[in-house]
Amino acid sequence: MSAAIAFLGILAIILNAIGMAIKDLIKTKILLGTSVLLIIPDLYSSGGMHGVFQSAIIAIMYYIGALEYKKLEKTILYSIPFFSIFLLLGLKEYEGLLLVIASITTPLATISKDSLKMKLLLLASTLSWGTYALLVEAWFAFLFDALGMVALIYFFGQYKREKKAKEMLEKTKDFFQSDN
Repeated sequence: MSAAIAFLGILAIILNAIGMAIKDLIKTKILLGTSVLLIIPDLYSSGGMHGVFQSAIIAIMYYIGALEYKKLEKTILYSIPFFSIFLLLGLKEYEGLLLVIASITTPLATISKDSLKMKLLLLASTLSWGTYALLVEAWFAFLFDALGMVALIYFFGQYKREKKAKEMLEKTKDFFQSDN
């Protein structure tokens, strides 16, 4: 493994974890698109060609989602069934079946307008990609998804705490307004 692949892999892992953990949709999409591009050399060197092709397309989808081009987002949405069928028919390795699952959840995440829904879609996608990376022994890609999963858990914990805090604030507000 070359030093360049290691450097790009580590950078991709860090950017992916940050993107998975933050709430801002635009920043998340830009960070995830960049991290996906940076992990491609690891997939390529591990022979995961199915992952290489899909990663390039997904990175473009993230950038389109970040720029919020409505017509292109609709194109992405309508292309999902065709993209999935193309991936299924063009399988180069049996592990690629996992990426067919991801070919549905990941594009939907790239055009999501809600941070929670996006992260739920990314949960399914990350599980599929992480298992694929493990099976093809793309270790930076595997760590990319493992740390991404940890970041998603952090995000969901933060979301739950924020929701609980808002509910407590509303109850307190209602309590004091009912006394008047």
